[in-house]
Amino acid sequence: MSILVHIIALIRKELQEQFRTPRNIMVLIFPVVMQCLLFPFMVTMDVTDCPTAILNEDGGAASLELVQRIQAAPYITRTVRADGAAQLRECIDSQDVMVGVHIPADFSRRLARGENADVQVICDGRRSNSSQIAAGYITSIASQMTAERNGANAAAAPAVRNLYNPALDPKWFLLPCLFGLLGMLTTLNISCMSIAKEREAGTYEQLCVTPMSRFELLIGKTVPAVLIVLGQAVIILLIARLGFGVPLHGSIPALFVVVGMYSMALAGIGCAISSCCSTQQQAYIGMFCFIIPALLISGFVSPVENMPSLLQYIATVDPLYYLFTATRGIFLKAYSFQDIFSPHIIAFAIIGATNLILAYLMLRLKKD
Repeated sequence: MSILVHIIALIRKELQEQFRTPRNIMVLIFPVVMQCLLFPFMVTMDVTDCPTAILNEDGGAASLELVQRIQAAPYITRTVRADGAAQLRECIDSQDVMVGVHIPADFSRRLARGENADVQVICDGRRSNSSQIAAGYITSIASQMTAERNGANAAAAPAVRNLYNPALDPKWFLLPCLFGLLGMLTTLNISCMSIAKEREAGTYEQLCVTPMSRFELLIGKTVPAVLIVLGQAVIILLIARLGFGVPLHGSIPALFVVVGMYSMALAGIGCAISSCCSTQQQAYIGMFCFIIPALLISGFVSPVENMPSLLQYIATVDPLYYLFTATRGIFLKAYSFQDIFSPHIIAFAIIGATNLILAYLMLRLKKD
């Protein structure tokens, strides 16, 4: 019973420290709201502004129709007419356009004879991702036009259906990720600073002489971060559902369970980092040394399956990797608690317990 009393007292102390002033409260709430409102618009793989240069050496009816279709596309914001190959290259070299389209002189004739009529799309490799997506747009326009002019090909054209995100809205993909990104920043900021701040302020020695054990100290430093992240998760959920209309097909209790366990795992990592540091500056450095690699191998930037085998194994100990899979599944694929229990909940429990044990051992071995 005394253990529970000690832990609750320390949790109350930490929460009072975090909510001591209105400024501290704004730091915990305002960035979450702002990033939820701005993140879906700033981080997107869609290309909606694609200036294009067109070199039409044909002048036939089919080539003119293709040019008109490209100009009418909503994501082609501006087209530049090139009078020759040199001018087309100059437009790309000067970054005046993102892609160039070269329609050869025999385009209309080959198309009228039912032959393959190729169109060359030249991409700016300095903007590799955006230009490749834009090239895909233009290729799709040319393929659709060719299919419409050839009844056999048009009938054989596949019907594409996108599961879980029919409109391919990037907000449906990005907003569930904010539970992990914002939760990681909050949890690590609180847990990494916890013990290091006590050492720097000279109050760690006072905690050591109290009846509280080091285990109770770690639990008392971990739980406040989890409670704050759960509060932030409510804000993210409301903005995602009410502000952006992201569907939630799965279980809300399962969502908060997975976020809480995820925060607990990160808090264990933060306490392990903090137990090795004597100052808050060292803790900040340790925190950011963890955040960047964890984000890169989580699957947020690029799929984990595309990474080398070694990095795929490392990703299995990254809490972000499991969190992204779980939250997207709960929102878009109707995951229940049974769906996230293994491997997500189990992985969070193992990662958190391992790091809390490591932090406990470090506190016992480190001489203050």
